Amino acid sequence: MPHADPSTIEAAIKLGDSARATLGLLPRAVYHDAASKGCLLVARHTDSDEVIGYALFRLPRDEVVLTHLCVENEHRHSGVARALVDEVSRRHERRQGIRAKCRDDYPGITATWSKLGFEPRAKTKGRGKDAAAMTVWWRDHGHPDLFTLPMDEPAVVRVAIDTNILLDLQVRSEKVNAERSQVLEVDDLVDRIEIIVPPGLEHDLDDKDDDQRKRLLEAAAQYVRPRGSRDRAARFFEIVEAVVAEHLPGYRRTHQDLADLWQLAETAAAGIKVFLTWDEQLKNAVAPLLRSLPDVPELSQLRVLDPDHLLIHLDELAHAAAYRPDTLKGSAFETGLAGSSSEPTLMRFLDHRGGETRAKLKATLRELARCRREQLIVTAPDGEPVACYALMAVGSVLQVPLLRLADHPIAPTLGRQLLWHLREQARTRGCSVVDLADPYLPVHLQSIARHEHYQHVEDHWYAVVVDRIDTAAEVSAAATHAYQHVGLGNAPLIPVGADAALAHHYERVWWPAKITDSALPHFAVAIKPTWSAELIGMPAPLHRRTELAFGREQVYFRSGRNSTLSAPGRILWYMSSGHRTGPASFIGTSVLDGITTGTPEELFAAYGHYGVFTLANIEDAARDGIAQALQLSDTELFPNPVLRKSYDQLQRKYGGPRAVQAPVKVSAELFTAIYRLGQRTALDVHVS
Repeated sequence: MPHADPSTIEAAIKLGDSARATLGLLPRAVYHDAASKGCLLVARHTDSDEVIGYALFRLPRDEVVLTHLCVENEHRHSGVARALVDEVSRRHERRQGIRAKCRDDYPGITATWSKLGFEPRAKTKGRGKDAAAMTVWWRDHGHPDLFTLPMDEPAVVRVAIDTNILLDLQVRSEKVNAERSQVLEVDDLVDRIEIIVPPGLEHDLDDKDDDQRKRLLEAAAQYVRPRGSRDRAARFFEIVEAVVAEHLPGYRRTHQDLADLWQLAETAAAGIKVFLTWDEQLKNAVAPLLRSLPDVPELSQLRVLDPDHLLIHLDELAHAAAYRPDTLKGSAFETGLAGSSSEPTLMRFLDHRGGETRAKLKATLRELARCRREQLIVTAPDGEPVACYALMAVGSVLQVPLLRLADHPIAPTLGRQLLWHLREQARTRGCSVVDLADPYLPVHLQSIARHEHYQHVEDHWYAVVVDRIDTAAEVSAAATHAYQHVGLGNAPLIPVGADAALAHHYERVWWPAKITDSALPHFAVAIKPTWSAELIGMPAPLHRRTELAFGREQVYFRSGRNSTLSAPGRILWYMSSGHRTGPASFIGTSVLDGITTGTPEELFAAYGHYGVFTLANIEDAARDGIAQALQLSDTELFPNPVLRKSYDQLQRKYGGPRAVQAPVKVSAELFTAIYRLGQRTALDVHVS
């Protein structure tokens, strides 16, 4: 259920918590993260509709890893677990199989897994405190096995912990503040890391009394204690101390501070690449200095993180490609996931004017990391960060708890593009509402949000996303359903046969809604690949002009004679065939907001920066010295372009023009058929 409603997720969490004695602790954020990725499957009672079981899983490599399989006590032995596992197999049948790891000391556990179609594949030990005996169970999907699948995931990374985290885990675990470190012991993480206590701990013991020393050493004995070269550790300490003294003259020189530097040096000397600490100075002041030491890779590659950001680091390692920056809309700007060490960059978006403090923003970023919200950073061509945002699909709502925009010449245009991008993300994730919930949303972004038809209610800005092409009544009903998700009451009821202006308004407010029984006209317009690449991004160019890539409006120039076009209306773009682009096809649609007729000189002066034609191009297109400027917005590119042969089949069924050279009018029925075919992806997966 990638778009489960919050109440369903909460019901699964409650059920999981009731079985904590056997399933172990799993953070709430893991349930929400799994639901957003389609990795939380629930079973409901046929009469009461209550959640009576769930399967929570991950999808690493080419297999399914079952994290939780939970059924309410009174419904066990009634086929619920089997139904859940069978459904997981059905949805992921192309993967090699399902792997699960379970303790051996649960009564009847062998028979249970066998009945579910699993076979024992390996014996192992848990990485919890009791190192319990466990079995790796495997349910095969029957694919040819060219290689032996690893039956137990290796530790993704060895992580060294500082003394305070050691105390949280072993000595003062009952303290309220210790919970912050106990994320390292949850089931979703414990199998992916190996906790190390570095030799540098001894430097922390020098100023402790005998009782404290004894307790710390006993706690450290629960973990691996690697020993690197003492000479190498001493050399690394000298390097770290020197670079800190040079660049951080205000750095404290207490015994504890030096002990911290020793722990970093000892960790690097032992070949460990992650050091976990809550110490702000180590993370945000010392760690960046270490990264500036390329001649000492053991230090420059050492990641100094807090436990909240460790999950992000593991995701970085497992999904490196996802963290690689990508161009934004084909422009020279880049966007990429914020990594485990991106907090200093994100802190640059502190809202001083709105009264936000460093402590408040830091707490927000920690919570986002802990809850595994996607955090993204947009950077300008010169590498300067210009925007950041965080999002997560929760039920039918795309939550955006962080959205910031730096002062930059391109800020107004980029802001509009980001708000549009959030609508696209909501649509992609099956959400019907975008909820901008950042309490420090910059004032200039609030102004842009108002212009982009976001609705301001208390501390939230909402945009409704109605992914329907249907009658006015159906579109209005879908909008009302979306409104009710966030307590906004009923949406306006669009009248049947609404005039073009009214339909145009609501299709913009509820994008990507399309009202099929309105008076809004539809046209097919031919465009050459040379112009469509730069103007609307199809075929995808290497780079587009920033104004066109981010602009919500574009202008296309054509002859001003014998035009059937009228505005407002909808345009279907028919890209002609090309040597590199292949056969002709319908590639997308835009809203036609207006039409201006005039001389090439007049049109170029007024609209040239919105289009790709030069003055000479417009003059070539003009007839008798007159041309037209088509004012366009809200362009959607089809994920599945509709080829000419497919159009011919639709044309025979619905009627319409056989050729698309000059602009031609098409019926609402033909437009709807082309649009639906174009929006169909190669693989439609519906998860309920």
